[in-house]
Amino acid sequence: MLLAQIPQKPVARQLPVRRVNGIVRDSLGRSIPAAAVRLTSSKDTLHVVTSEYGVFNFPAVRSESFTIEVQVMSYRPYRKKYFLNDTRPILVLPPVVMGSSLVQLKEVSVTTTKGPQERGDTTEFWAKDYIVRDYARLEDMLKKMEGFNTDANGQLSYQGKPISRALFNGAKYFDGDVAAAIKELPADIVERIQVIQDNESGTGRRLSASEASSQTLNVVTKADKSAGRMYQVNAEGGTQDRYKGGVSARSIDGWKQWSLSASANQEPQGIMNNEPIGTISGMGTLFSSLGGGGSGGMLKNASAQVHYGNTFGKLKFGADYSIHRLHSVSEMEAFSEEFYKEGSLKRNTKRTTDNTMTSHVVTLSASASKGDFSMMTTATATMSRNENKSNSEIRQSGILENLQRMSLGTATDMPSYNLYSLLTFFTSRKVRLNVTISSSSRTTKGAGHDNTDTYGADITKPDSSLYLLQLQNNNTLFNAVDVALTHSWRNKLTFLLKVAPSISKSTDINYRDQVIPGQEVKRLNDLSNDNMLTGYRLPASFSVTYDYHQKISVEVGGRYEINWQHMRLPLKELDLSTQTGAFLPAIAVKYIPSTVANLSASFNRDVNLPTLLQLNTKPYYATPFDVVIGNKDLTNGLVDNWRLRATYTFRKVGIFATGEVAYSQNYNSIGANRLVRIDTVTKTIRTETYYLNMKGGNNKNLNYSLSKNLPGMNTTLKLDGFWSWGKQLYFADGSQETTLQRNWNQSIMASFSPWKWLDIATALAYRSDNNENSLQPGRPLYNNEFNALIKGAVFLPADIKFNVSARQNMLRASSFLGNQHPLVINANIEKRFLKKKDAIISFVVMDALQQNNNNMIAQTVTGYSNAVSSMESRYFLLQLAWYPQQFTRSKSAKGARRGDGSFVP
Repeated sequence: MLLAQIPQKPVARQLPVRRVNGIVRDSLGRSIPAAAVRLTSSKDTLHVVTSEYGVFNFPAVRSESFTIEVQVMSYRPYRKKYFLNDTRPILVLPPVVMGSSLVQLKEVSVTTTKGPQERGDTTEFWAKDYIVRDYARLEDMLKKMEGFNTDANGQLSYQGKPISRALFNGAKYFDGDVAAAIKELPADIVERIQVIQDNESGTGRRLSASEASSQTLNVVTKADKSAGRMYQVNAEGGTQDRYKGGVSARSIDGWKQWSLSASANQEPQGIMNNEPIGTISGMGTLFSSLGGGGSGGMLKNASAQVHYGNTFGKLKFGADYSIHRLHSVSEMEAFSEEFYKEGSLKRNTKRTTDNTMTSHVVTLSASASKGDFSMMTTATATMSRNENKSNSEIRQSGILENLQRMSLGTATDMPSYNLYSLLTFFTSRKVRLNVTISSSSRTTKGAGHDNTDTYGADITKPDSSLYLLQLQNNNTLFNAVDVALTHSWRNKLTFLLKVAPSISKSTDINYRDQVIPGQEVKRLNDLSNDNMLTGYRLPASFSVTYDYHQKISVEVGGRYEINWQHMRLPLKELDLSTQTGAFLPAIAVKYIPSTVANLSASFNRDVNLPTLLQLNTKPYYATPFDVVIGNKDLTNGLVDNWRLRATYTFRKVGIFATGEVAYSQNYNSIGANRLVRIDTVTKTIRTETYYLNMKGGNNKNLNYSLSKNLPGMNTTLKLDGFWSWGKQLYFADGSQETTLQRNWNQSIMASFSPWKWLDIATALAYRSDNNENSLQPGRPLYNNEFNALIKGAVFLPADIKFNVSARQNMLRASSFLGNQHPLVINANIEKRFLKKKDAIISFVVMDALQQNNNNMIAQTVTGYSNAVSSMESRYFLLQLAWYPQQFTRSKSAKGARRGDGSFVP
């Protein structure tokens, strides 16, 4: 017995066999599959490979102290010793975070391959591979990086897909404002640019390469430039009573961010858009499109905004307040024509509008994540007031000869709120649950008058007059819950189930009271409307996606949608209800060999439901002269959509290419049948619109783009094209008519810097818009033009810069009025001064030859409009701006740095 008990004591002191678990992640927190993990100790030498979710497991480890080594391609090797003095049977190690192998460690530099580098769902560009000029901004650097494009509206895209949000060292850049980030941040602070393929909601990684994605731009700065403060002061004055002024201050250090800004400006209206010229105006290498609004007038704007964001533990929060006041006095002169079965109605319209709008907006946002859970919530409250007065004179000819003089005045209050919340569960597992809750409300309360005098041959005495007082009270409430459950099985199959019930309620009250001198005010029930609408919607969809080696995927699915609507019209003593259901199939095939190449083809069916107003058989007056009468026999309209899209980067020759073909076919669509009623006594015309189902109609689109960078020559070449063909159907007095629309835009651009003192950008652009209406056979509407464009910047000694841009219309064939061959020249001379050269003074001349008065043309299915722009298009500006910026090391830069630029606490 004694001998049996002696060995019991040393047995109890022996170390037990234990299980060691862990997970391998990248610097952005995403799991890394197929990583080689090695555990060594005096008693163990074990090897495993991480699972598809980055998890590793050693089931029988005998030593309490051991070393973990992890190796995976494109990441720096990991090695760490663990000293664990416990006897627990299962040990869970802290996450192993792998750093990119393409970073600088102390004073050792690792040479990288130039161009984009793929890191799973992240594509990286190193700033040192791209040469930009002094004082360059981030947008200047992005123009030299493969696959990036910024359109004329400032929208940044990568490989043809828009960038949804911007990060600064892993933290959201002032609410994710992409346009502000690329314009504000200087290029010389950037170390790397990352494009991250997140899931569609932007809350984290995708479960598979074929899953729908959104793109995030992360700006990784140099370590000693990881926090910054940016200030701006600008003032501008010019001819035509122009002025502009503004101040702003912004600070960012990780998630701690604040900003203040205020601005005011005044400028005349009715002048065609023009190329911005000079650094202060935001001149770039892209050429903006022509456009504008109105024929004259003056616009005044004033606004102020404050923002604060920070963290509280795991919670990230932000608060914004802004106030905006606009006062616009606009003048408009336009020629238009509408086609009817009875003939055409031509209008010469002159209108003056005085509009004042004031708005207050408060936005609160919060986000947090812990383990497998994350949430993001945004709440916005808005209070707006709009006061509008207008006077119009419309001379009509064709099927009716008359003159109408109209005056309108309204004062409207518009409170509203919007709530959006996204909850994500199981973010690091093979199952993900997204729950989206949204709620919004908008109320419009207003009162005003509407007066119309109509004249025949004698314009001194109206043949008829209609003077109305209007009372409006509109309210819309919307609530919805969207639940999406995604499950990935062995990286082969992805299942997606979505259910999105919603309810909407709206009240639309518009009372019209007629005023006749010497008589009591009389309510016109026929012209008044009071609609109370309730709608329920329950769409449910299911799809299955099969992935082959994470490169080829096939998705098959469908959506079944149930809709129920009920509407009451008390004035018209009418109740309407409708219930519909439809199954909508979809299929998609994708080939994604890498992050710089993809090919996809898809088909889906959409349904267009008739509204209850379209089903209402009693007259509904949109205006006193436009009445809508529905059709209770309308059925759902269906649209089939096909799409083929491809992008590819030819790295060896440095060419990026993207293209897309889309085709839509309408079946049983809902169309309007327009009739004209002419009253020869009152000299007025009334349109009546009925609704019918019709078969046919289609639209075809082709987009393509090619770009190439020549770093050795500091040159960028780009070819863009857009084609559109369409057949639109409508009814005129019961007869089905067609409109054939053909549009083509083509441009080729080259920007280069042949010498240090010269930048040049040139372009040739062709635009063609054609419209043929069956009601006007042999009379096509067209506008075809060919333009040559050039921009240049000359860098002179003493930090002086001269900029010029010119646009020459080489050829124009048009059925519309307007200057046929304008030559528009803009120029400025500017100088940088102060010690850091962060202040600029500039003198600008816009449209030196005063020829930028091309008309604004809009073609519609049933006609066209041609607005006249102001002839006073030449003006001069004196500008002054100061952009002091200071970037330093982040206050949180105490630990190691992650791959996204943030620092480990």
